Amino acid sequence: MELRQLEYFAAVARHGHFGRAADEVHVTQSALSQQIARLERELGLSLLSRTAKGAELTPAGMDLREHAEAILQRAAQARAAMDGHRGAVRGIARIGASSYDSASVPAALIAFHRAHPQVQLSFRHGSPGQLAELLAGRMLDVAVLGVDEHSPPLASGAVVRQISAEPLRLVCASDDPLAGARDVTIEILRGVPVILPERGTALRELVERTCQAAGFSPLPLFETSDPGAIRSLASEGLGYSAVPDSWLSGEGPAVGVASFADPVPQYRVGLVHTADLSPVGELLVNELAAFFGAS
Repeated sequence: MELRQLEYFAAVARHGHFGRAADEVHVTQSALSQQIARLERELGLSLLSRTAKGAELTPAGMDLREHAEAILQRAAQARAAMDGHRGAVRGIARIGASSYDSASVPAALIAFHRAHPQVQLSFRHGSPGQLAELLAGRMLDVAVLGVDEHSPPLASGAVVRQISAEPLRLVCASDDPLAGARDVTIEILRGVPVILPERGTALRELVERTCQAAGFSPLPLFETSDPGAIRSLASEGLGYSAVPDSWLSGEGPAVGVASFADPVPQYRVGLVHTADLSPVGELLVNELAAFFGAS
């Protein structure tokens, strides 16, 4: 019985799926299946029942899962202790971000890599729902995404550390009469076509809640998960949108911008992670928190 086999088995047990498990441990699905089959032969037991949808644990597999997770945790602790003697940190650190909140992540990862070149980094995009599942399944150490106190919890036991709070700006075509206006109210979105972020995001929650507090619901002409698409659609006069201030910097089509009156809606982004991080995951979270100045 090898640690690698236990790692592969534990990944399949968590996901109930060979393909997703192979993605997590960075091997091909065939290589993962071969190692688990070898483990089953050595033990003389069937650990997994293959199904059309994936894999289910047998009673023996359920028992082994508990032992495997405990062994892998102790092995990680042992590696961390030995690395501590050498002043080195090794392993894989996994981070995810929503498409709305990933612009500043590459710079943070570059800084992390320069400080800890031994650590392998994995960075992926996903919707808030997908990121929550990845965090719960231990496929991510930390996620960078919009956070909203009125949204459902991202994951059981999730820890949220705010890293930014930005005012929303009204975006329109550059020749729109509202371009350059100050102190507009959210009422300006009543009864007009609105370009909205996708459902289930903190930004969508913020825009809808602010409109509803004013006594109306916005009329979405477009819904999209792409910040660039929102800017492009607004630039063509196809609707108004409310976006974080940082979305208006950098390259992109020219748009008109108006400022909201106080109290200006604030879009908040946070580092979201579980409480029981691995040593390398904890290092990544702490370094990201320092980079972004998390509160």
